[in-house]
Amino acid sequence: MIYITTILLNIFIPITLQEIFNDAESNGDYQKYIVLEPNQTYLGGISGINEDGLNVFIDCQGSIIDLNDQLGIWTYGEEGDEVSITIQYCNIINGQYGLQIGGYSNAEILNCNFYNNQKGIESKDFSQVSIENCNFIKNRQYGLAIVTENPTVSINYCNSWENNGDYWENCPGWGNIW
Repeated sequence: MIYITTILLNIFIPITLQEIFNDAESNGDYQKYIVLEPNQTYLGGISGINEDGLNVFIDCQGSIIDLNDQLGIWTYGEEGDEVSITIQYCNIINGQYGLQIGGYSNAEILNCNFYNNQKGIESKDFSQVSIENCNFIKNRQYGLAIVTENPTVSINYCNSWENNGDYWENCPGWGNIW
């Protein structure tokens, strides 16, 4: 009976990723350490991983983060107070962007799928991003957008198909528009 109640609560009262982030505790080097339940759907992104020096770990264990055509997970760090995120085994879908890494942020993105977002990943400003073993599928504009000339992006063992624009785009000058 408790099991059925838990399933029904997950169906009718969805869990937001922002709530989980706000309640997350620290673990080792990470001030926010999040391990999501496998085979679940979490709604919404995280509106701002931007606290000075914050180090975040997210393991989705194959779960889905459905952004419902809203913004995704974004980071922004100031010089000297860099923000870091490690995210793995996530299916990030239906957003304006899956991940936006900006300012002086560092990101390690492993074994993730980006599906039906405007942009799968956007790296801009002075961000440092490592992407490995990820898929970019049917994103409405780009799988990966590198905005301005300053980000450093390393991409290894990734796939892309049916993105409306290119697989990836280096967009120098866009930083002045936003």
